[in-house]
Parts: sequence; structure tokens; C-alpha cells
Amino acid sequence: MGQASESVRLSSGRFLALFASLGLLCALPLFLTPLPPLLDFPNHLARMHLLPSLPSPALERFYAVAWAPLPNLAMDGLVPLLARFMPLLWAGKLFVVLTFLLLAGGAAAIHRVLFRFWSPWSCLAFLLLYSRLLLWGFLGFLFGCGLALFAFAAWLGLRERHWLLRIALGCVFATAIYLAHLLAFGIYAVMIAGLELGALWRSRPKLGAAMRDLAIGGLPFLPALILMALNSSTGRILYADPLRKLDLLFSVFDNYSRPFDVACFALLVVAIAIAFLRGWLRLAPQMAGPLLGLVLLYLAMPSQLFTAAGADRRIPLMIFLALIGGSHWSPTFGRWERRFLAGAAALLVVRLAMICLVWRQGGALYEEALPGIDALPHGACVAVAMDRDGISVQKVPLTHFPVLAVARRDAFVTTLFALPRQQPITLTPEAAALADALSADALWSDFVQGAPPLAPPTRDALLACGHVAFAGTKPFTLAKPAGLEPIFVMPRLQIYRVAPAGFSRR
Repeated sequence: MGQASESVRLSSGRFLALFASLGLLCALPLFLTPLPPLLDFPNHLARMHLLPSLPSPALERFYAVAWAPLPNLAMDGLVPLLARFMPLLWAGKLFVVLTFLLLAGGAAAIHRVLFRFWSPWSCLAFLLLYSRLLLWGFLGFLFGCGLALFAFAAWLGLRERHWLLRIALGCVFATAIYLAHLLAFGIYAVMIAGLELGALWRSRPKLGAAMRDLAIGGLPFLPALILMALNSSTGRILYADPLRKLDLLFSVFDNYSRPFDVACFALLVVAIAIAFLRGWLRLAPQMAGPLLGLVLLYLAMPSQLFTAAGADRRIPLMIFLALIGGSHWSPTFGRWERRFLAGAAALLVVRLAMICLVWRQGGALYEEALPGIDALPHGACVAVAMDRDGISVQKVPLTHFPVLAVARRDAFVTTLFALPRQQPITLTPEAAALADALSADALWSDFVQGAPPLAPPTRDALLACGHVAFAGTKPFTLAKPAGLEPIFVMPRLQIYRVAPAGFSRR
């Protein structure tokens, strides 16, 4: 192996400079587009507009605010506050940047607490920020995961402190993560359980001491569990093909080019595996239990958990971040560490360049489409029709783009996220009836695919609403345009006014 060399260790100042530089680099794509091409992002922005705007005469016909300790408030609690000092869109972008810093900073904090020094190795987390989860727009979950990583690092640092301090601060951490996102709270609980059970396994204390340690580890979760019991969720639990979980591990690198992303992911995984097998990389003993818990959680997690879609695909990112934060290079292999980090830096630059290119192209399409939203009258009601492939990651998603009419035109849009027990925005009875009647799939099937005519309740609701927006994953034309007067037409986005006279003859 050659001569021994020191592992790369950085002073606090040098690490902060490196961390800030990588953070700015990863934020660059956000500044190259008027709207980040994240599937759910426009829908989230619409809700952020409503929260500080209600009540108002233009909006209260359709919406109301119902604050409650819901386990999905990361964006709702922070973005409207930021929007007091900057435009709403920039507040949303800043939330994404803060999420990046929490995820990467959480991994770095775990590494610092475990090994007592700052290392550029923990900055490998920046490679994982542009994951499939980000492209879906799961921002509340990602923010909650960042909080969970920092809270876990704090719990590690507090393990030798007075038990009352640990419980008090633990309550604050656990409750904050619960309010950010329920699934992030579950992941955090599994990590803490793995840590405490692993410590008991290694030390084998007497029964009394073991029960005391378990109580100290569990009591901080009690307030959040009480809130959870008061806000119980309902919905489906669905499991997909178990072999699918092998593919979902790749979601941490899955962006826009499957061959390129697979090659990058395979290169990184093989390099890390070789480093562990040769003893260059070592895992802190404290992290064995949390990582085992996360793996078991991933294997047991269904694909649909109540209202959370893609529940199992959300776990691998935390497995990789915990692995990065919980491992370190052996000091005798410092030169291999430098080579590894140089390769990781080159990979990061190449991947970010590709993301910048895609996002710039998406920005041009969004700039072309925004005048269509602005052509709607203030206070309009807009039904949305979309193809079934729209609920998927795309280079330039338009699925939720019409919902921007909420923020730009004070409109009611039928596909706004306003689920009970999940968002603090509720629909009035009139708006809820329209949203229930105007199925996005049914409208697409009738007008675009030429399916059998709409059911009478859907026809009546569409006439009452007065406008319809069609969002496709590919260019399309209407098969049955009768009764619709065009307001704005693009290959993938079309907005129409419903003409009662023409509509009655369909």
C-alpha cells in the first residue's frame, strides 16, 4: 500500500468554506430557471400563497385556513414567513436550498460528533441532493429528513449528558421532526431505536440500567405520539413487487438519463464497497444499529402508506446519508481518500452540469407557458385535465403547472393539494364539490382521447367552473373541442373557457 499518510482533516474554517462552496454549487440550477422543474413544486407554491392571504374576498369563496399540529408542515410553517421578505417564488427556492444544507449538514454533523473532526468525506452527501425524491417535489419530507439527521447528531452528542437534558431536548427534536413530516419522524425514531438497542447490545447492562436507558430514549417521542394519535391517518397500504426494492436503491442517483445515472451510481457504489472491503473506510460502531434499522424499515415499508405515495422509495437516501456520516477513512490511507474525493468532486460537477442544462431548457418552456396562466381572469375557477403519465418525474413537468393560477390569479384550481389531516388549507363545500366532480382523468379521457361523453354531474360542474386547463406529458390535440373557447394553446399546455352555448350541443 505504500507509505502511510494522514487522513484528510480540516479546521472548522476550512470545512465551512468547503461546505459553503459546495452548497452554492448545488444551488446553481435553481438560479437558472424561473421555476424549478419539480413535479409538486407549483402545487406547494400555491398553498404558500393562500396561507398568508386568507381570509380575503377573492379567495374565501373557495378556501379556508385550518391550522392544526399536522405532520406535514415543513413548507407551510417556513415559506410564508420567508415570503414576507422576498417574492414567493424566491422563498420557495430558498426553502430548497435550506433543505440541501440540512441534508448535507446533518451528515457532516453526525461525522463530527462521532469522530471529533471535520472531514471532506462527509461532503459526499452533496452528490445525493438531486435525487428522485427532489424531482418528485417531496420537499417537506426531505426537509424533515435533514432535521432528523441534525437531531440524531445532537442525540449522539448528548448521550453522556444529564438524562433530564436529553429528554427535554429530545422532545423538542422529535416534535419538530413530526410536524415537518410524519415519515421523516418514523425514520428518526428507527435511527434512535437502533442506536439505543445497539448500545445495550454492546454493553450488556443489568436489567434496571437497560430499562432506564430505553426509557430515556423513548420518552422524547411521547408528545409526538400523542399528536399522532389525535391525527390518525386512513388510506390504503399497498406492497409492490419485492424485487422492485433493488431498483429503488438507485433512486438516490436517478435523474434524467438512465444510462448515465446508472453508470454514475454503479461507479460510486463499487468504489465505496472496495474502500470498505479493503479497510480504507470504517463504520463507527454506534452506527451499526441505526443502519440495520433503516435497512429493515426499507424492506418492510409498503409502496403506498395511507396518503404517502412511494413510501419505500424514500428510505434509501437516508441509508446512504447515515452511511456517509457514520464512516471515516483510516489515517493510513489518506492518499486513497484524496483520490476518491477528487473523483467524487469531478462526478458532482458533471452531474450538476447535466442538471443545469435540463433545468435551463425547462425554464424556457415555463417562461413560454406563464402568459397562459396570466391570461385567466382574476378569481377564475379552473378544472385541470391531465394524462395518467403526468404523475411521474419528467424533464419539464406541467402536471401541476395550472395550479400556479392560485398564486398568480387568485383562482380556484381543482387539483390543489388540500387533503384533510395533511395540509392546513381546506376547501369550502362549494369548492370541494367541484373538485370531487371534476376528475382530471375523466376530463382528459373525454376531451383528448375522445372517450364516451362526460357524466351529467361532471358536465354540470364544468359549466359551473367555467375554465379548463389541459396538461400533457407530450404534445396533444383535443379530440372533442366543442364547447371550449381557446385562451392559450401550447403543444403540452392548453387553457380554455367553457362556452355554455357550444357545450350544450356536445
